[in-house]
Amino acid sequence: MPKIHPTAIIDDRAELADDVEVGPWCLIEGRVTIGAGTRLLSRVSLNGPLVIGENNTIYPNATIGFAPQDLKFDHASEGAGVAIGNNNLLREGVNIHRATGQTPTTLGDDNYLMVNAHLGHDCVVGNRVMMANNAAMAGHVTLGDQVIIGGGAAIHQFVTIGRLSMVSGLQGIGQDLPPFCTVYVSRYVGSLNIVGLRRNGYRDHITHMKTAFQRFFMEGHTNPIAIASIENDAPLIADPLVREFVDFIKQSKRGIPHYQSRSD
Repeated sequence: MPKIHPTAIIDDRAELADDVEVGPWCLIEGRVTIGAGTRLLSRVSLNGPLVIGENNTIYPNATIGFAPQDLKFDHASEGAGVAIGNNNLLREGVNIHRATGQTPTTLGDDNYLMVNAHLGHDCVVGNRVMMANNAAMAGHVTLGDQVIIGGGAAIHQFVTIGRLSMVSGLQGIGQDLPPFCTVYVSRYVGSLNIVGLRRNGYRDHITHMKTAFQRFFMEGHTNPIAIASIENDAPLIADPLVREFVDFIKQSKRGIPHYQSRSD
């Protein structure tokens, strides 16, 4: 049987795995499913439709599944809700809003959302993402795997952040950020995420990625000419990380930020 504190309030429609722990003053409303090993420490508020996977830890004052901050949304509508994977750590005050569309606001596996991190409606977050204190994602943001969002950083709605990219603290971005890139100054790409590439076993790809980065961001070409230059270089485009970088840029809907170094 789940371990439920006597002060917790749980809707009859909720489904909890046998070893779920629900701490003091938690509130679970609506169609909420919680997987094995997940713990709600205290004062956690959940609103369905919501699916939470296994081995998640949710700290006090987190709120998940409530109506989005969208003036067009009917707050009486359940919508598609929220879907959360496994092994996530959600610290105090984390907020995740339910979707306005037909796909749930989604958080994958092994993510770490620090104090007061915010995921707006219809966001899709991959795996092993880290969002530091007060990081804020507007609606419809997509974060690839292993993205790092610094404290107080803000991401504009409908932006996509490629995997293994990083946005520094207190910075903002309003266009799509290609994979393996770093933002040091708001609205600009600053460099490759060299440290992230090394730590994740991509050391042998760094030389090719540096070349691709320079051709696209630093040689003053228009985007189509820069992409053609990379794609026409057979050894360069044969690198799978370079191919991923190029494909992301070609598929971007919001455009790619300009380059500005940290020293500019």
